[in-house]
Amino acid sequence: MAWISRRSSDRALVAALTALAAVMFGWGFQHGRTHPYYTAAVRSMGADWHDFVYGAFDPAGFITTDKLPGAFWVQALSVRMFGFHPWAVLLPQVLAATACVPLLFVTVRRWAGRGAGYAAAVGYTLTPVTVALSRTNIPDALMVFFMVVAAHALWRWADGGRRATWWLAASAVWLGVAFNVKMGQALLVVPVFAGTCFLLGAGTRWWRLGRAAVYGTLVAAVSLAWMVFVTLTPASQRPYIDGSVHNSVWEMVFQYNGFGRIGGQGAGTDPLAGGAVLSGAGGPAGLGRIFGAASAGQISWLVPAAVAGLGAGLWMAWRGRRAARIALESLATDSASQQTTAATVTTADRARQKTLAGYLFWGGWLGIYGLAFCAATGIHSYYTSTLAPPVAALAGAAFVAAARGRTWQLPALVTVTGGWAFLASRETPHYQPWLRWFVLAAAVLAIALTPWARLSRNRALGAVSALAVATAALAAPAVWASSVLTRRGDTMGSVAASAGPPQGMFGGRKTSAAVNDEIERGLRDFGRGPDPQVLRFLKHNRDGRHYAAAVDGSMAAATYLADNIPVLPMGGFTSDAPAPTAQGLAALVRAGQVRYVVVTGMRMGGRSAAAKDRDAWVTGHCHGVPGLVSVSVPRSASTFSATSTSTAHADTASASSASAKAAAPSGVFDCS
Repeated sequence: MAWISRRSSDRALVAALTALAAVMFGWGFQHGRTHPYYTAAVRSMGADWHDFVYGAFDPAGFITTDKLPGAFWVQALSVRMFGFHPWAVLLPQVLAATACVPLLFVTVRRWAGRGAGYAAAVGYTLTPVTVALSRTNIPDALMVFFMVVAAHALWRWADGGRRATWWLAASAVWLGVAFNVKMGQALLVVPVFAGTCFLLGAGTRWWRLGRAAVYGTLVAAVSLAWMVFVTLTPASQRPYIDGSVHNSVWEMVFQYNGFGRIGGQGAGTDPLAGGAVLSGAGGPAGLGRIFGAASAGQISWLVPAAVAGLGAGLWMAWRGRRAARIALESLATDSASQQTTAATVTTADRARQKTLAGYLFWGGWLGIYGLAFCAATGIHSYYTSTLAPPVAALAGAAFVAAARGRTWQLPALVTVTGGWAFLASRETPHYQPWLRWFVLAAAVLAIALTPWARLSRNRALGAVSALAVATAALAAPAVWASSVLTRRGDTMGSVAASAGPPQGMFGGRKTSAAVNDEIERGLRDFGRGPDPQVLRFLKHNRDGRHYAAAVDGSMAAATYLADNIPVLPMGGFTSDAPAPTAQGLAALVRAGQVRYVVVTGMRMGGRSAAAKDRDAWVTGHCHGVPGLVSVSVPRSASTFSATSTSTAHADTASASSASAKAAAPSGVFDCS
């Protein structure tokens, strides 16, 4: 651990914090449940190297997931090492979240000192959404890890040394890896990293600008390498790219998972659109979304302290640079004195420049993602995990600076932090109702004791006041985060990844009581898996065919793949992709590769022309298997997105299916 610090005390404390993080992130994770959709892909990729390389969703390699495969590569390698077990799928997220703690300590220490590093490590460990994410195989946990690794490498470069260039290159590479985990969400922060490279680099302005440009180019090269590889591979030799209309990985990344998340994906012309993606999830768009009921308890506890610290830090950095310029202008006329003073001022100015760059770095990270989440059509609450590193860094630096500043500063910061914790707790009045009063009491005690302890310089009183400050700032997030430790694994927890009181995948979206009831029923049905009678029928009637059945949508297909039944996922996750087309499905039936089609209520889309053509073909050419056709379900538009499993996927679903009036039977259909 020499890379952490040469001080034995630092090593011991960081080791203790890392152990605490391992407990928070890993306690009982072996009993957790994985995300069904992503787990199906991990299982396929862990069993076949061709599926691994191309990120195939199903063992036959028919279609990919609707995400880049970076996170699933890591999980599939774990499965190859330890065998297919839920804990083997979850282990990479536990290790990644735990590793972020010492990495964040080192990174913040290089910028703001040891005290701020410790505070940031503790704040990150107790961030509720981070703890919740570590127990699922949703890609965000690994994305955040690679971003923290990139930040560490960047600040290691800023310290100079013989290998500084390699550290800068490593930072760019890790950002590119993060892109391959969660696409554009990781790419948003690249301007902040490149800007820091410009500010802290040596040389002329143009030289620094060129270095920043090369940094961005390397990020782009690593980010796009797999996409270029897939594009150059003939379509017949790889799976169909889900999340695209034209079998294009570029369309999946930059439209389906990119700009469509801001403006509503296609505005009714894109066959994969289905309206505005995630519309209304996370609460109404606007600056208050992060502080709303869906996300407040997950990430916002330390945001006021982080923002206050950012503002104060930028102000102090500006004042310091101004004072330095005045000092340079008033240098003594004596030559020797002038040189000594100039050297001193230059050294101090470099330190101030690094401090300023740090505030711009963490503040830019926080600001870019905060604005993106507030402007998006809708968000899942676990998206806000991307804010955890900058919030922890800025809040940690703020509390340390306030403790060393004027007498009034720390009480003021406690007032802001404790006051918001009290208000945020009121968003969930029935969850731990004692918590807000406990935090309020701790804040009042801290505000009263801190000035007294500082003036009296009594160590015992100082220790009590420090404990009161820590309680006021961290009690609420700690209680929310620890709620995950005793939560039993369930389907909702595996896909919603939230701490505190259970919330739906689209928490914050206003829906009617009838829709909420339908969602709950759908989740219970989904958690139970496919009908055992249907499973037995498909197993006994496969008759050597390549597929036991074609299943409408990858989400529903995942439940059959979990039972080792080889099925064809029609239409990908949303059921909208033209894979296969109606003609393609007919050809598969004629070739004897598939005979049965399974239609369920787990349909996430179904608005595209390709989906409607398949529906029409099944209706016109297939008949229900006696005893395996159930009551009617809505089919004409985005059936499942607003009802049963709109909460069942981590990243994509249509906003509403209020217009869905037509109905069609669900069950097993014979197309022979």
